[in-house]
Amino acid sequence: MALTLLIPCLVVAQTEPVTVTVAADTGGPALPEHFLGLSYESAMLLPVNGKFYFDPDNKALVNTFQTLGIKSLRVGANAVDDPKIAVPDVDDINMLFDFARVAGVKVIYSFRLKNGDPATSARLAKYITVHNADVLDCFAIGNEPSFYLKTFPEFYAQWKPHYDAILQAVPNAMFDGPSVAKDNLYAVDFANALAADGHLAMVSDHYYFLGSGRAGEKDPAATRARFLQNRLDADYEKDYAKVGAVLAAHGVPYRIDEMNSCYNGGAKDSSDTYASTLWALDCTHWWAAHHILGVNYHTGESVGRDGGFGAANYAAFVHEPDGHGFAMRPQAYAYLAFTQGAHGRSLGVDIQAATNFNFNAYAYRGDDGSYYVTLINKSHGGNASPAAVKLQLQQSAEAGTWQRMDLVQKDNDIAAKTNVMLGGSSVDANGLWRGKWKKVKHGNSSSVSIQVPPVSAAILHFTPKL
Repeated sequence: MALTLLIPCLVVAQTEPVTVTVAADTGGPALPEHFLGLSYESAMLLPVNGKFYFDPDNKALVNTFQTLGIKSLRVGANAVDDPKIAVPDVDDINMLFDFARVAGVKVIYSFRLKNGDPATSARLAKYITVHNADVLDCFAIGNEPSFYLKTFPEFYAQWKPHYDAILQAVPNAMFDGPSVAKDNLYAVDFANALAADGHLAMVSDHYYFLGSGRAGEKDPAATRARFLQNRLDADYEKDYAKVGAVLAAHGVPYRIDEMNSCYNGGAKDSSDTYASTLWALDCTHWWAAHHILGVNYHTGESVGRDGGFGAANYAAFVHEPDGHGFAMRPQAYAYLAFTQGAHGRSLGVDIQAATNFNFNAYAYRGDDGSYYVTLINKSHGGNASPAAVKLQLQQSAEAGTWQRMDLVQKDNDIAAKTNVMLGGSSVDANGLWRGKWKKVKHGNSSSVSIQVPPVSAAILHFTPKL
């Protein structure tokens, strides 16, 4: 008995059984080509000590965009309406669009609304169209105007002179707007006013789903736990119902052209941790499954925060201290994982799991008939459990092979800020990644059973034999 008391008690986490059934392909819309994007302050276009951030010769930045799968670049945000920030002009614009061309992205370009000059907007819009139409997505005017223009008539009275001036200079110009936050005031009103004109590329709004960054910093552990809760799906659904669903019913394209976890630059020790990786992967897939045009995660070396500008806790990547290359923050791996597992058309999934088990799954079918399924086990801490997943393809498939790629943090630590890997590899300072798929040995043409460890995600790829 004495010896028994001296033996440490080994606690083995209970495995949670999960069944994931992938719905048959009904031929729904394909994932838009430019779905995944980043959003930057327009101040990032301006040179610092003679050097431009968006430089087509910056191979590390070009590689990073291409590796992560970034296809949309929105510039604007708080800086576009800040009188202390210069309005970018021709030289700045040339560098941005030259970079976009090399990186393979389309640009949403914003002009100043608050105390802005419609003639300047029109001049620059014409220059962009003449020289860079091949990589231009559309124009936007202003940023989050609902903070200072409380009603749609107030907003429209200031916005329309810019719109009219740009159309006079560029008759075929297309627009994104109103880029509102604050309860998404007048996004639907904007669609109703512009849809008939034929110049509305998309309606947009902004979301920071986890609230205030400063509030989140008061209890980082609790904030990280909120990042990983399935109940966030209900928040997304509520927000989608207010705007996205209304626009979808009328066939109006909708994009969240600025979003991230916590506003005011994100929450230190939460938005910059591995918890944000699993949150952003889950969030991106949720919105993609609702067939919106895309999302642009706000990022950059400096963002609007706390009444000014400062470092972003939620940044996807930042310059290395020596200025050579980029250090990947954990959230960059969410974009990388999404890019690996989102191809073709989104499919419905049915998940059978314990109610309090924070687990989600998403599926796609590629144009080549292959299937991609992302399984995200967000359980952590005292509730951490491996998921024993039985995955079933409802639509019968021919014989083929299963592969998997895992998203992990080396120590399974949601508070960690480094050592995140996908497919056994991290992204280096030059923006290069060497992750690999691994064959799943036990799986047939319609089902496979695997384990997904806590605080990790597994991307499965089924390839039919030709």
